[in-house]
Order: sequence, then C-alpha cells, then structure tokens
Amino acid sequence: MPHVRMEYDARPAPWRVGLPVNEVTFLPPVASGAFYTIDTFWAAAGVAGTVFAAFLAAWAAFRSTHPKRRLKYAVSHRPLVQQDMDGSLEIRHNGTLLSAPHLVEVVLTNAGRRDIASGAFDRGDPFQVDLGVPYLKVLSTESHPGTARVPPVDTRGSCLTIGPGLIGRGTTITCLLLVDTTPVYDCRHSLVDVKVQHIVGTSPRRIIRPPLTRTT
Repeated sequence: MPHVRMEYDARPAPWRVGLPVNEVTFLPPVASGAFYTIDTFWAAAGVAGTVFAAFLAAWAAFRSTHPKRRLKYAVSHRPLVQQDMDGSLEIRHNGTLLSAPHLVEVVLTNAGRRDIASGAFDRGDPFQVDLGVPYLKVLSTESHPGTARVPPVDTRGSCLTIGPGLIGRGTTITCLLLVDTTPVYDCRHSLVDVKVQHIVGTSPRRIIRPPLTRTT
C-alpha cells in the first residue's frame, strides 16, 4: 500500500478542499523591501513642514486679530476712624452724618499687551463695583502713568461705575471712595475679549487720603 501523507488544509473556506489531501502547496513568501525610501521620506517631511508653517501663519493671524488683553482689579477698605464711635464723635461729609465711615480703594490695571478700547465695553456698559452701602462718594481718581487719561467714573446708588473708556496698556486706575457702613463687593463687567482677574488682598498701590470731614 503506498504511503499517503496526511495533511490538514488550514486555509479558510472556500479554499479549503477537504481532508485528507495529498499535497498542500503554498506560495513562497515574497520578500518585501523597505517600506519607504529616502525620496518618499523627504517628500513626507516637506509636506509636514508645509502644514506646520501654515499652522504658524494661521496662529499668528489669529493672535493679531485677537490680541491678549487682561484687566486685573482689586478692592480694599479700612475704617476711617480706628475706634468705636460712641456718640462723642460725629463725622459728616457735605452735611451727611456718617455712622461708620470707611475708605474704599478700587484699583484697575491693564496687565495685557494691548490697550483696552472703549469698544471692548459691550453695549457701552461700564465696569461696576456694587458696595452695598447707603452712602457712596468718590473722593479722588488718578491714573498711572500720570499722562494716561482716566475713563469716566460715576456712581449709581451704591455702585461705582468706570468706563466705557480707553484703558491703555500698563495703565493703573485708582479710585478712592468714602462710604458709610462696612462695604461688600460685587463686581460686574461686560468686557469682550478681555480676561478679567480679581486680585484678592491688599491693593498693590495705596493712596489713602483723609476726606473732608467735620467733627463735633
């Protein structure tokens, strides 16, 4: 009886022809070369460089049309008189009797690389600091450097309003206020494309000055 070599055909259907088979012939593997050549490598590198250059150009255009603007603000206060007012001392301002007068300092600093223009105030709404006090009076405003113009500063009830107006790069605006009772702070703004940051703690520049007072 002739010798029959039994082999399993491991190929998937429909190429599998049944078992046993006499011979299973496989094609010899084809030798593969390098998956890239020097020319294709440099071509791919050139495409990558072009894409990267286009990305940098787009980023530069975006930064030029959307410059980085930052506004920092700080609010601090202290009692006008460092003692309890037991009735033996009265403080009045323009005839108004104050029960617990405090000095409040509001500081705005343009810490960005670009000016904050008047148009950055959406719908012309000013920067507002609501102090929640029954009496509010602006004693002084100043800017640093001294050549910088101060945006319009006004009061609306218990709110201090600043702007709209130009706040130049590196400009610091300081407002000194006289209020009655201990203030609380609620700051609101409508600035567009401006990162607004609250600096907690003592204001970086203090220009506390005594207001006009009359004691009896």
